[in-house]
Amino acid sequence: MITQLRLAWRLQRWELAFVVAGSLSLSALAFWQAADMRSLLTGCGTPAAAPACGLIFPFQESHGQPVQMIQMAIDFVPFVLGLIVGVPVVAREVEQRTALIAWPLAGSRLRWLAWRLAPPLVVALASVAVLAVAADQMAHAYFPNSDLGFVEYGSRGLPLVMRTALMLLSGVAVGALLGRVLPGLLLGIAVSVAVAVALQGALPHWASSTELSFADSPMSNIGSITTEVRFRAPDGRLIDAQAAEEIINAAFAASPDGEPDPSILPQEVFYGIAASRYPEVLLRESAGLRVAAIGLGLLAAFAVARRRPE
Repeated sequence: MITQLRLAWRLQRWELAFVVAGSLSLSALAFWQAADMRSLLTGCGTPAAAPACGLIFPFQESHGQPVQMIQMAIDFVPFVLGLIVGVPVVAREVEQRTALIAWPLAGSRLRWLAWRLAPPLVVALASVAVLAVAADQMAHAYFPNSDLGFVEYGSRGLPLVMRTALMLLSGVAVGALLGRVLPGLLLGIAVSVAVAVALQGALPHWASSTELSFADSPMSNIGSITTEVRFRAPDGRLIDAQAAEEIINAAFAASPDGEPDPSILPQEVFYGIAASRYPEVLLRESAGLRVAAIGLGLLAAFAVARRRPE
């Protein structure tokens, strides 16, 4: 067992070293930004208070650009890991013909796949788990007085780890199906784009959309998801934007001083998912990603079991 794990590590030591170095570097930057922002807030209320203390979002000017750059890099981590770590797991063995020796020696192709996959999966997920905590701390420090809710949802905390696991197994499955590293990377890029779009589009559908209170609306809470904006007429009816515009134009035309009574104007009504429902969405998406990851693992196992060494 130890020999198999050491061999699996040696076969991908450079990719895994890159993953560890990159993840820990981003983690260090995120932790440092979080600590720096929090240190500025300790002086608020004193004569030496920083200008950030008087702002609703205090760090937009002082830390906005570096935080945004770090966050953009974190956004790509699951997909990069899926490509550089996941795709070669099987594809390299088939392409270099080492599978001709490795599979018979393992006694079972599925056993070989399990031991071959274990080190990259454990190392990558452990590194990303540290990064997920760092990204979460940076987001909380950047919005110190807000319920984060769905802010940077897929790039911090558990969603980042789950998406990394999904993309790693996606890369393994693509590599196992194609049996070539370069074609696997090219197809993996296309799969990564499709998955990223699908995850973003699916986020508002993990929970039912409801009418948001003023406290949960985009005007008061950055952590809520807004799925629809409608209007409530003075008589209580829900109307669309065109009908609301007609009522507003008529009210201004009928007002002699050009300022109609606000009570006769339509009011915006926001529908979506409140920030407080974050745990509900998190559990549902995590369950869905777990099922998808297991399915991809089974697909990779099927491809390995059916593939003839070349």
